[in-house]
Amino acid sequence: MGTFYLGPETPRPFSVLSEGYIRRQIKLPKLPEDARYSFGPLYEQRMYELIHQYLEMGTDDCVCYVGEEKGSMTQLLQHKFCLVRPVVSVVPGHFHYEESPNHRMLPLKVANVGAEEYFSDQAAKPPQFDKVLLKDAVVFIDNPRETYTNIMKTLKRYGKLLIIHRPAPMNTLPIFREARQRLSENDKAYMSIITDLQACNLDVQWDIECLPIVMPKLRWLAMLRDRFPPQLNLVSDFEVIAGIRELSEGVLKYEGDLVEFVDRLLFITASSTVFSEYPTIQRFGNSALRPFAGLEDLQYKMPVTPDLAQYLRKSDRTTSTDKQKLALIG
Repeated sequence: MGTFYLGPETPRPFSVLSEGYIRRQIKLPKLPEDARYSFGPLYEQRMYELIHQYLEMGTDDCVCYVGEEKGSMTQLLQHKFCLVRPVVSVVPGHFHYEESPNHRMLPLKVANVGAEEYFSDQAAKPPQFDKVLLKDAVVFIDNPRETYTNIMKTLKRYGKLLIIHRPAPMNTLPIFREARQRLSENDKAYMSIITDLQACNLDVQWDIECLPIVMPKLRWLAMLRDRFPPQLNLVSDFEVIAGIRELSEGVLKYEGDLVEFVDRLLFITASSTVFSEYPTIQRFGNSALRPFAGLEDLQYKMPVTPDLAQYLRKSDRTTSTDKQKLALIG
């Protein structure tokens, strides 16, 4: 069991005013390995339903998973979809974190480690993957357009790329103020992801999904203590302790033993153009067979009634009196 003392202990005057000489504490459980980095069975069930919906997974697919080791979905993907071939797991990147004197974590990226280098090497080889899944990985990519191009080279014909991203402006997880601010500072704008995919001439579909989470309150606080989700690696031990106090004495103070909330995620799929040479960008579920404006010279016709004909020039008036139509060349 881990014990957190919910100060502040210093400076002394503020300690006296805010705590009244009472030192409060909260005991957080040590979670087992299967629950330490998991949002629970209800969340996972919905997650795999959505992955199947967006990626159309088949048992004989060769799948590449790009994501952090914390909460890795590699083994569950293998089990849930009964994949014949083992899932290839790739670390998205690696940061070394140094704590500054003001208790802020400074991320230092380790060069030549991660998905960018992996797909750069694999792009020179024959395509081997049917599906590639990037989960919480886009923040590690320095050259997204080059990386997406290399990923598509590793995909077989009709292969798909799925990006699962939690944009900071859409975050609905009950996290503390410092963590929310740090995530905003290091966020990857979701429109920039779509723009980069568009620049690679890919068909792009996207949608926002809400996944339900139900768990004991102490378990959620314990997961925050262990810095899960992995984006919380950006906060220091000092900020984590202060953040747990902020939540336990704030929004979670009057809750029962269980907390219920949703995780709002952005699902983006990308694939090579299929129906035409022009890439599409649309919300998931819309028809991809809509006509494209501006691709050719179009002719529009409209009827002209006698009361409107008087405002037209003689050269523009139709000579057909029975139909009275005017051809406007667009």
